Amino acid sequence: MNKFSLLLVLSIFLLSCGLSQAISTPTAAPAPTVAPQTSPSPAAAPPVLAPTTSAKPNPFGLFLGFQKPSTRPEVISAVQDLNPGGWVRLWVHLGDGIHDYTKFLAAGFDLVLTIADQNPTNILDTYGTLKDWPAAGFPFKSKSVFQRDLRDFLQPALPYLDQGRRVWVQADNEVWDASRFDKSLFWRGTDPQYLDELQALYETVKALDPRLRVVLTSFSDLQLKLLNAPKDPIYDQVAAHVTSLLTRGRYDVMDLHFYGCPADIPAQIAAFKKYIPPGKPATWISTENGGPDIRCKDPPASWKDDLPAFEKLQARQVPERLSACIDNGGSVCLWFAYSDLPNASDIFSHLGLVDPTVDPPRRKPAYLAFRNFVSR
Repeated sequence: MNKFSLLLVLSIFLLSCGLSQAISTPTAAPAPTVAPQTSPSPAAAPPVLAPTTSAKPNPFGLFLGFQKPSTRPEVISAVQDLNPGGWVRLWVHLGDGIHDYTKFLAAGFDLVLTIADQNPTNILDTYGTLKDWPAAGFPFKSKSVFQRDLRDFLQPALPYLDQGRRVWVQADNEVWDASRFDKSLFWRGTDPQYLDELQALYETVKALDPRLRVVLTSFSDLQLKLLNAPKDPIYDQVAAHVTSLLTRGRYDVMDLHFYGCPADIPAQIAAFKKYIPPGKPATWISTENGGPDIRCKDPPASWKDDLPAFEKLQARQVPERLSACIDNGGSVCLWFAYSDLPNASDIFSHLGLVDPTVDPPRRKPAYLAFRNFVSR
């Protein structure tokens, strides 16, 4: 064999080895498959996966809970196992430190960041103090200070927009006018004060990067029910509140929360759509959709009475609820919540996909129901 032939054979051999290696090595780790189980998940959490991309955006996701949601690697790994490349909603407070939400962006998730102002030096306490209402957002004293805090909080997200991540910024959770509804849990101000905050947030967010989208406060399950009940004594007040926010607010997206009976969700959506003013954004999402709800007109067995039956029903409701959201026009549909919330009320404490009272957290039947549904 002459020198040229020897070089040619050697080149072909090396090329074939390179192709073989390229074909056998995936460019992104696939989502791990976990066998169905009702016992606690394995102690070793799966590794955090590299960000994945999809030709079609994933509209499903999870709400991670209230106040300082966890960014531990094992939580991010578990959420990736459930729904790689999906959405995560984090509820964060200005004034109690910068949460490292970018870990979720780095892992390939899109984010809804629900922001409540709790900067103790810049909030008005006309309708209650931070001590009395630890879950609430408050009106600001200084618009410029509020906007500075907001810029500092959102700045770390900007590089991820160039990587294709979506970041939507929400102004507070489930706003009621505290001057009319004294038990408003998540907003301790008036509607005009909320609209001022929303305007300040909109200006700040769009100045940072127009690709960031602004989400109007979430409309609670109770508000949606009342919009479909004109004979209720507080219907007029609720309708005026919803109309004011939708008409006067500046936003890109609206947020609807669904509990109660799954069969009622389409009617609630239809009733709400009638209040959307012409020319205003029509895009809506649902950052909370969970059950079973013990207040449903056909009440399920309480988790206190029969936990296995409650969890079995919950697993059946996962596809039913998420389908009702997406099939009726929801752009993003999130389950409430990733984990049970033991400190929440009995209505909401056991709606998670995992039980955190054991170590490692137990994957409930709804965990597999969620993962199977979103994977399709």
